[in-house]
Amino acid sequence: MATEVKNDIIEKEPKDPPTAEPKKTDTDHMIPKERFDEVNQKWKDEVKAREASDKALKEAQTTRLKEKEDYKVLFEQATKELGELKPKAESFDSYKETMKNLFETQKEEIPEELRSLIPEELTVKQKIDWIAKNKKLLLKPVGPDIGAGLRGAGGGDVKLELTPEERQVAKQFGYTDKEYADAKAQGLVK
Repeated sequence: MATEVKNDIIEKEPKDPPTAEPKKTDTDHMIPKERFDEVNQKWKDEVKAREASDKALKEAQTTRLKEKEDYKVLFEQATKELGELKPKAESFDSYKETMKNLFETQKEEIPEELRSLIPEELTVKQKIDWIAKNKKLLLKPVGPDIGAGLRGAGGGDVKLELTPEERQVAKQFGYTDKEYADAKAQGLVK
């Protein structure tokens, strides 16, 4: 502030005669034409480069959006295919479970000591096929009931088994098991 006050005072005082110092004019602040042209050209080049970069960026974004549109279509197609395949996958899972249950049922029919013969590296379907192919070898053969060991001539004698209740009824009425069974065979007792 003291300088301002001094300047005000200096201005109010009569002006001194010109000194040896040259007065500053507007021409001292001028830039040489070559330098101005150089700076101006750099600025124009930077503007052109920025415009080219912006243009390339916009083209890249447009290309990306076009590609996104393609991905959108691909996504819609994949969603449609998934919608068609989902019920098939669910029914496949159901079939797979049925096959597994079928295999377990067939495995239970095979005697315990022979179950280890079923190859473990096969799929469930292949195991079922393998069991079907080798079932005759895996199951114990059951001989036909020809009545061997029954007494009598002619085979007309049929041996009836009595239940515990029937035996109790026979005892109550004073019959032996054989007598009650004969009466049952003749249709006298129901």
